[in-house]
Amino acid sequence: MQGSEGSVTRRLTVGIFPGAGAVHLYNALDSGYFQRAGLEVNLVQVASSDQQMAGWNDGDYDLMHTSPDHLLRGLLKRDPVAVQAEGMGELAVHRRPGSPAATDRWAVDNAQSAFAFVLRAVLADVAGTPVTDGQLVPVGGTLQRFQALPTGTVDGTTLHPPFDVLVAEKGYPRLGGHLQVAPDILTGVVVAPRADATTGHIRAYLDVCRRSTAELLTSGAPGIEAALVRHGLPESAARAAAPGLLGPAGLSTSPNVTLRRLQAVADLRRRFTPDWQPSCPLRSLIGLPERSVL
Repeated sequence: MQGSEGSVTRRLTVGIFPGAGAVHLYNALDSGYFQRAGLEVNLVQVASSDQQMAGWNDGDYDLMHTSPDHLLRGLLKRDPVAVQAEGMGELAVHRRPGSPAATDRWAVDNAQSAFAFVLRAVLADVAGTPVTDGQLVPVGGTLQRFQALPTGTVDGTTLHPPFDVLVAEKGYPRLGGHLQVAPDILTGVVVAPRADATTGHIRAYLDVCRRSTAELLTSGAPGIEAALVRHGLPESAARAAAPGLLGPAGLSTSPNVTLRRLQAVADLRRRFTPDWQPSCPLRSLIGLPERSVL
């Protein structure tokens, strides 16, 4: 349902992770695009995937921007489906200077998360140093892992823009990224309850997300940096984020959730948990058909 332009007909609470990947949401809020679509959107930042999944199961969010891998784990209730794909830039593994060692400790959000599987694939395929379960240290979301590196409690982790550039500037070189080891995986999706996936307010929300993303791609680095700075990111972090968001696996990612790319997420999980099987057909986790890109 949508009223006259600017009148709110639906309020939505949206669970997101902190970082530059939400720049299209910030831009849409600042530009009044959600309001003009009849939506009042409240963005709620979480510190970890466990916190986000618990909030979803408790009914705290109408939507969430998250890893598609969470759909595969069978832990989400309220019958979730992926209604749109998004990119946040490449997922990159960084480590303190020196060669990886068998005693290294690697910060992860959750040892069973896609980011942890990307880390393990990069270390095995690019660095040639596979890691064991015992080397993975649950720390929290990307911000928390970024903050853990300088403390010396961990040796490396998986990051995305702007955190990857910022740690490189602090002397933590890049070992590799997901485009080298699992280039077809989806890194982000918008999740909605199946019963709401085709409703007018969800479609309006997704339309605003696509239009805001297209606007940022047209504006390039200056527009992206300005949107991030308006939402509190330091100018240095905003500058560091722009190249990744404009590069492969960034904002130009197709919004279509395809079976092929969801299968790639499942294949990455199955590589490190060979006995795992999805609890339902992967196609059933796709909430909307493919559509043309605006």
